Amino acid sequence: MPLPQEFIDKLKFANPIEDVMGSYVTLKRTGRDYICLCPFHNEKTASCHVHTDKQYFHCFGCGAGGDVITFVMKYQNLDYWEAVKWLAERGNIPLPENNGYNSQKAENKKRIYEMNKQAARFFYSQLKTPAGKSCLDYLINKRKLSIETIKKYGMGYAPNSWNALKNHLLSLGYKEDEMISASLISRSQHNTKNTYDFFVNRAMFPFIDLTGHIVGFGGRALSPDDKRKYLNSKDTPCYSKEGFLFSLNFAKNAAVKDRKIILCEGNLDVISLSQAGFENAVASCGTALTDRQARSLTQYADHIIICYDADEAGQKATSKAIKILDNTGFKTTVVKIKGAKDPDEFLKLYGPVKFKSLLKGSEGSIEYELKKCREGIDADTDLGKIEYLKKAYRVLAAINSPVERDIYMSKLADETRVSKEAIRQEVESLHRKAVKKQEQINYQKMITFTDVKRDPINPQAYEHRREAQAEEGIIYYLYANPDKCTQLCGEITPQEFVTDFNRRVFECLSDKIQASVDYSVSTLNAEFSPDEMGKIVGILTHFEQLGVDDTVCKDYIRVLKSYNRSLSQQDATSSNENFIKALDQMRADSQAKQ
Repeated sequence: MPLPQEFIDKLKFANPIEDVMGSYVTLKRTGRDYICLCPFHNEKTASCHVHTDKQYFHCFGCGAGGDVITFVMKYQNLDYWEAVKWLAERGNIPLPENNGYNSQKAENKKRIYEMNKQAARFFYSQLKTPAGKSCLDYLINKRKLSIETIKKYGMGYAPNSWNALKNHLLSLGYKEDEMISASLISRSQHNTKNTYDFFVNRAMFPFIDLTGHIVGFGGRALSPDDKRKYLNSKDTPCYSKEGFLFSLNFAKNAAVKDRKIILCEGNLDVISLSQAGFENAVASCGTALTDRQARSLTQYADHIIICYDADEAGQKATSKAIKILDNTGFKTTVVKIKGAKDPDEFLKLYGPVKFKSLLKGSEGSIEYELKKCREGIDADTDLGKIEYLKKAYRVLAAINSPVERDIYMSKLADETRVSKEAIRQEVESLHRKAVKKQEQINYQKMITFTDVKRDPINPQAYEHRREAQAEEGIIYYLYANPDKCTQLCGEITPQEFVTDFNRRVFECLSDKIQASVDYSVSTLNAEFSPDEMGKIVGILTHFEQLGVDDTVCKDYIRVLKSYNRSLSQQDATSSNENFIKALDQMRADSQAKQ
């Protein structure tokens, strides 16, 4: 049952899109609208426009778009009803009675949250059992964690049993399929009737999101024979490893003062840092830093301090993280750990005071990358110096700020005794090429609506480019001229649309207008996904700039009519040919019998 229009109006009035988006991104006013760096892809030039009069946003870079409900759905990974409920709570708007809120997806997520909570309680209780003593000894004596820290992070023990958690959750009324969907148990590949606990004989760390829900778990092996040292939950309806950051629920509060966050590799590094007083630490779980994780930090920090392990894998991960964080707009510095393999070991050996000094001495990402360029090279030789300079040029060319680029060119000139002008020519040449390449990429993204070959929302448009564009023009004309709906529907029908997606949009809009109900972008969220909403808003934005009047619309209609006529003629020709073939066959059969 659709929500009452009066409720939707109140919801949007209480949650202006510029207010909601402004709490996650920095909006810059331009005329009566706003622009911002898109929160859904990395960019350095703002391409996301927030239209206050229409109350929707559209990114020309990645194609994301929609109203405030779409934004909340996409940003917080919620379904339609969850986003409506969240906005209603934010705006202090009571949900209407009999609102039809019966989302199976929401119910599934709720069950997973409940199961995870029960699983966390079970794991914690196991620390107090004789079997859990080894895990408690590991946490307290080997990892040097206090009881307060163990409680704070809700740590526990997964017993050395293949069905302990499963049997416990079965006793609480949960089903095996539910446990599988929550990544708490797994199904045997050899015998699909058999299931077993996902976490066995491990120190457990609940993954807690910003709303306080336990969305998953990480487990550290306690047996030296277990080759999988760390094991994390698989992706579930509640948990995505690409978006989740461990301990962000604590770090976001600690980062308020200085807008700094320490980025680590492992959960135990973060927990040790927190215990030592550095609560602004987070870690990705089982994956290198992703664009999505980086974007989630923009609300809480301006400066990211990378504190990865000192080994080769950690250094590679550092270089990758630097690029992602730079593209996201952070100031990035790197802590180089000496005398220990990771932050956890450094704290045990040298203590928090020394670690604080280490943080203060963290070097900028450019210095770090230039040092890496020098590694293994004898820069005192001509060949070595040339090799070092070639690598250094690429690092400096990636710097967007002309002032910062100039400063490092001066430093490189002094260091290598090569003229700054020679270095400038090389660096600026590489920089121009990189900028041109990025501009080409951005241009391709900006014309996504016509770059139908890459359009996953309307893949049929690849074979019907002209017809798809005509359909989009008609959709815009209908949206902008609802008073012409009856006339338009008399001239063109949904069945005459060539692509399924555009047919759905046209049919949805015309049905709403003919039923005299609201047909604004907000009313489409319940019937289209956030990605589809981005496509719809992209169509409206593009054709608003082009302009579609009665004459242009009639031209678009003629395009579709022409296509359908040619299709009918092909069908008729094919039908006649088939009839003639069948007749010839009958004659041949008759002659054969004679």
